Amino acid sequence: MIYRFAISIFLPLLFVGCTSKKWYKGNTHVHTILCGHADTSPEAVTAWYHERGYNFLCLSEHNQFIDPATVKMPTDLRDDFILIPSEEVTGGEQAHSTALNIDGVVDPRLVQPSGASKTQVIQAHVYGAEQQHGHSILNHPNFHYRNSAEDIRPVEGLHMFELHNGHPAVNNFGDHEHDSVEEIWDDLLTDGMLIYGVSSDDAHKFQEIGLEHSNPGRGWVMVQADSLTPDSISEAMYHGNFYATSGVMLSLASVKDRQISVAVDQAGTERELSSPFVVGHEVADGKNEYKIQFIGPEGRVLEAVNGTKATYPVSEQHSYVRAKVIYTRKAGREYENFYAWMQPVFTDGRVHFVIQD
Repeated sequence: MIYRFAISIFLPLLFVGCTSKKWYKGNTHVHTILCGHADTSPEAVTAWYHERGYNFLCLSEHNQFIDPATVKMPTDLRDDFILIPSEEVTGGEQAHSTALNIDGVVDPRLVQPSGASKTQVIQAHVYGAEQQHGHSILNHPNFHYRNSAEDIRPVEGLHMFELHNGHPAVNNFGDHEHDSVEEIWDDLLTDGMLIYGVSSDDAHKFQEIGLEHSNPGRGWVMVQADSLTPDSISEAMYHGNFYATSGVMLSLASVKDRQISVAVDQAGTERELSSPFVVGHEVADGKNEYKIQFIGPEGRVLEAVNGTKATYPVSEQHSYVRAKVIYTRKAGREYENFYAWMQPVFTDGRVHFVIQD
């Protein structure tokens, strides 16, 4: 039987700076040759991220569980690199999700239950991840514009989804008929959902490089955790102790004394953006600059600062506030944007729902 119970948030400000914790770079969504439509082995995929300074990786194969113990690690394995056991639970055209830090394959009966709605499929994925002692991340909701805010909002126990996905076909920014994923996020947050935004690359192609291919290195998370273990990383993410990025790196991302503080690591950002794999979001107009926005309910920009550092006092006037950093640079005749997204700070006491057998 499934029971649901609420765990009160220990602090109304969830993302708290703490000098005893470290930052770890990782990717929660990638594919290997085992899925049939990717081009590289689990070992070679692992080596790609290891060689580029990542600290953790999830080999999230479609409805398959890749036991990290079966993957041959690089011969020069660093002490600060791990694999986190995961799976992309793939419910056809209804929903895909990463089951993060699981003990084994998710029950196939929960992948795409017969006759279930999209909401029910997402809920089943959450149940399946919890049954394997993991957490669920809803993947690429705008892929084929598959999952709307209305599909996601009723789901209990879902506290993470992909805000940014590096695959070229996932429609992160929507179109004239569909909301962007960030607009979906603000809809969910405004309606009282406790959900955090993840960035991943969803890489399939390591042998062919190009804008039309789903290449690695186009999105990742920076997680603030007590230690580099699967449990520590997954629990830190589940509680919102991370930021998502498409290339912008932060030297400060904290909440202390009811104040959000954010600062850009300019050298780190330049280093990341020098990679041939990172791809910006093309925009028609702009200028070379950093901008920091503090965003509240309904996606309203409460304050915007041009520059590389900013603070914002959080009050109960807004049920949540989140920080977003935008870096704009010239790219040919147009401009391109890169982003970092801090997780929302809640002031209304919203709670996690935990599903137990």
